[in-house]
Amino acid sequence: MTSMLSPLKAIIVLFLLYSSLVFGKDYSNSNDPQILIISPQIALPIGVKIWFNESGGSVDGLTAWNDGEDFASLGIGHFVWLPYSQKNKNRASFNSGFPKLVRYIEKKGGKAPLWLRGAIYCPWSTRQEFLQAQNSPRMAELRLFLQKTIPIQAECMVKHLEEILPELLASAPPEDRQFIYHKFHTLARTPAGIYALVDYLNFKGAGISSSLQNYKHGSGLLHVLKGMKFAPPNSTPLQAYVWSAKNALIRRVERASPSSHHERWLGGWFNRLNTYLEGDYLGTTQLAIN
Repeated sequence: MTSMLSPLKAIIVLFLLYSSLVFGKDYSNSNDPQILIISPQIALPIGVKIWFNESGGSVDGLTAWNDGEDFASLGIGHFVWLPYSQKNKNRASFNSGFPKLVRYIEKKGGKAPLWLRGAIYCPWSTRQEFLQAQNSPRMAELRLFLQKTIPIQAECMVKHLEEILPELLASAPPEDRQFIYHKFHTLARTPAGIYALVDYLNFKGAGISSSLQNYKHGSGLLHVLKGMKFAPPNSTPLQAYVWSAKNALIRRVERASPSSHHERWLGGWFNRLNTYLEGDYLGTTQLAIN
C-alpha cells in the first residue's frame, strides 16, 4: 500500500506546482447547471481525499459491496450500482448512481471498458457473487478504470453538488434561504471549501425533507449550512462549517436509539470533519467568480 500512496502524493504536488487552480461562475441564478467548474488539477487532490475518507485510499475499496446491502458501491464516492434484481428501486436508473458516473466519465473523454459501456445494472447479482469475482479480469479492469478517472469522478461529485443547491434552498424556510445561499457561495469560493461541501454531501447527504421537525434537527448538508449562524464569533467560514457539522452529528447521536450505539462512530466522524480544516494542499486562492 505504501508504494501506491507516495506516487499519488507526488502527482498531487506536481499538479499544484505547475497547473492553474479553479475557475467558477456567477451564483446569481441558483438554477444554473454549471455553478462551479473545477480544473482537473484541483479535482485530483479533492478526489484522492474523498477516496481516503471512504475507503482509506485502497484500490480494492474502489469496488465494494458492504455486508447487509443489496448493491455494489463503486468509485471514490461509493456510487451505488444495483443488480437487475433491484430494478424496481428508484436508484436503478441509467441516470443515477454508478451508471450516471460512467456516462459522465465518457462524456469527459474517459474510456470505459467495453462491457461497462451502456450498462445499467451490476453484472454481479449478489454480494457473494461480487466477492467471488474479486480476482477476476473484469474486476481488475473495473478497478483500473476507477483509478484512472479519480479527477473526473470528483468533477461529477461537484456537479451533483451544483444540482442539489436549488433543492437545498427550496427545502429551507424562506427566512433561512439567503443565509444558506450566502454560506454555500462563500465556501465554494475556495478549493478547500468545495472539498468540504462535496465530501459532507457524500458523507451524510443533503438533509432535504418536507418535515419541519427534520429541518430543525437533521444532520445533512442543509442543516450544517443553516447552523453556521450559531458558530463562535471570529470563526472563518470553514471553521464555522466544521463547528456546525460536529454539532449536527452530536444531535444525531443524541436522538438515535441507545441500542444503535452511534456514539462509537463520533470520533471517526470528527476526524473526517477535521480534514476540512487541513486544506492547504488544495490551495487557498479564491475562485474567479464574477
